[in-house]
Amino acid sequence: MNGTLTSRQLHQQLQDAETKRNALVQSLLDEVDELKGSLESMESERAREKTAAMMFYESLQKSKAGMMTLQRTMDRNAFVLVLIDGDCMNFLDVHMKRLEAGGEEAAELLRAAIGKYLKEEVADLQPDVEPVVWIFANMRGLGKTLVDAKILESSEDLGRFVCGFNKKFSSFDLIDAGNGKECSDAKLKKNFELFIQNVHCKHIIFGGSPDNGYARLLNSYTGDARISMLEGPPFATELVPIVDKLKRCSFPKVFRDTKIPPRQVSFSITPPRSKSPALTSYASTAATARVDSPAPVMSPKPEVPADSVTPRNSKGQRVDLPIKVTQTAVQFIKSQKWCKNHYLLGYCVYDDSECAYLHKPALSEARLNALRVFARQMPCGNGLECDDPDCYYGHRCRGDPCKFYPCNFPPEMHNVDAKVVNC
Repeated sequence: MNGTLTSRQLHQQLQDAETKRNALVQSLLDEVDELKGSLESMESERAREKTAAMMFYESLQKSKAGMMTLQRTMDRNAFVLVLIDGDCMNFLDVHMKRLEAGGEEAAELLRAAIGKYLKEEVADLQPDVEPVVWIFANMRGLGKTLVDAKILESSEDLGRFVCGFNKKFSSFDLIDAGNGKECSDAKLKKNFELFIQNVHCKHIIFGGSPDNGYARLLNSYTGDARISMLEGPPFATELVPIVDKLKRCSFPKVFRDTKIPPRQVSFSITPPRSKSPALTSYASTAATARVDSPAPVMSPKPEVPADSVTPRNSKGQRVDLPIKVTQTAVQFIKSQKWCKNHYLLGYCVYDDSECAYLHKPALSEARLNALRVFARQMPCGNGLECDDPDCYYGHRCRGDPCKFYPCNFPPEMHNVDAKVVNC
């Protein structure tokens, strides 16, 4: 029949549809099996991850507990180290003169000042952190300096002060570094390098403000919040840019804010008047004085030859004549501590082995000029009236205008007219 499917054709169509249906069902069943397998795999992976997470959590909790225990142990043994160069950071005269009682008083005031500073300026410190104070000094040299400055009557008095200071607190020690030029410096530097890496050392207060020698050590720690710079006398030139990047403190009730004035030596023998050069005349005077008068005469105003002339301005004030220096000579002089009396006066009251400063080698004229420039950084005790032609101290602040605060020079030694009218 035309246009009408036969029974056979209809049967074939039904078979084809059944085949497609079966193929679709099989495909769906295969996909279900695949998804089921993936789900089982994911569940197994999830189970492993859960186990691993639980193990990690338990390990983390144990680590935290261990860290807390370690931190408590570290805090229990924590301390703040105070390192001070006793050769250049000196106690106030009022404490020194009271000997043993003054030492105890200085220790009490220092401990109180440290505690106050740490509480107010240093964060994350336990309130009961222990300050450990180590002050290193050349006791022999320091004793002589204090006697020469008439702060103490004898070197033995320094021992009494040290005894009082050391016995006040078990963690406070004023230590003899040895009779050498760099003994205190070496001990401060070594202990700083050791304890800056110590986990129990929470902070270091470093006291050596007037000594350029510490610049190289501290330059690697600029910006380190664990370090505070203690100021006594003004910071040395090379330390100023370093200190600006560190914490700083001062304990004015404990330490001097100026150096102990160095001994001023005068000679009781007046050289004969002659036309010979001043240097030759002075050398012969020094040689004679060394034989006839081994103990120099201390005088507030040096005796000078009647025909000597010191440069003065129109107001009669002492004028420091300009000195030409080379940068090479300046760097060489800065590298060591030189005896100014020996090199600039030709005479030192101490032998080469006893003096805290270098007597050798001989210096060229360029290096002597550099040493003269450094010597002028300390103001002369006789001020603008000084009439000693051999005086190597400064008679005016070298700043124009002054950029030093606090400045070593008194107000009257600023803005001094440098025009000489009598030479």
